[in-house]
Amino acid sequence: MISLSTTWNAMSHEKAETLLGEILMLGVKCVELGFSLNKDIVEGLADLYSQGLFKVSSVHNFCPIADGYDRSGFTPDFFSLSSPDNNLRAKAVTLTKGSIETTARFGAQALVIHAGRVEMPLKTKKLVALFNNGQRNSAVYESILKEMKEERQLKKKLYFDAILRSLEEIIKYAQKFKVNICLENRYYYREIPSPDEIESIFFKFKGCENLFYWHDVGHALAGEALGFYPAADYLNRFKDKLAGIHLHDVKGAADHLVPGKGDFNFSLLKPYIKKDTIKVMEVHRPADGIDIKEGISLLYKELDD
Repeated sequence: MISLSTTWNAMSHEKAETLLGEILMLGVKCVELGFSLNKDIVEGLADLYSQGLFKVSSVHNFCPIADGYDRSGFTPDFFSLSSPDNNLRAKAVTLTKGSIETTARFGAQALVIHAGRVEMPLKTKKLVALFNNGQRNSAVYESILKEMKEERQLKKKLYFDAILRSLEEIIKYAQKFKVNICLENRYYYREIPSPDEIESIFFKFKGCENLFYWHDVGHALAGEALGFYPAADYLNRFKDKLAGIHLHDVKGAADHLVPGKGDFNFSLLKPYIKKDTIKVMEVHRPADGIDIKEGISLLYKELDD
């Protein structure tokens, strides 16, 4: 089954009924609860879930968002699980525990998390601008990329140690609810984890039965295009720990496109997908209902679901 992330239409609705209704009208019966949902919407969805109107494949941290914040500006990176500031990191851990409870409440097993970031200037957007202007191989591009890699390597230990502390607490809490913690590969270069960091995390928590990898197709491909990490590294190295996949298309460094609107051949994923692999289409506006139907149809065809 292919589910649809509520990130597609969450910001177009203030009520759970209309949010879910728009999705159900497309013939979609399974969703991933995304990160733009406040407590009122989550409570409303819980009522609808209790009526058997839909299923939940997975949940994306943070869900619900923190009280008192505008959900239009609250992202999964608002509070960082890798923050060396113990107060900020504790806030991120507390919110993640709430997301674990949400995951269990809706009968899902997987919570997708962002593992924080190395605090350094956000230069990925500069690279994207140069990339879009056809300057991928220019001297200025290569200079910025080199600076980013050197700075991240120099600063990362403090933040990587912090994410390990957060994960130790989160994993134990999730075990009580039989929820799997899934580390997602990221788009911005400063974000954690890199492929080598994923490997280090799995080594640190070797034997842990509820820690997995979550593959985001668009992030991997855009990162490769920008010169970060080879996209194939993620799936080839962590296929045995793969819990789920965010499916969206990519054109150059632009992602979260409807499948079929970019350049990716989704059939390339088939060797990595097992019977229990969670498949979530995670696309953004301006995709409309027709786009969603066409995208899901293409995924079923390409993935031979």
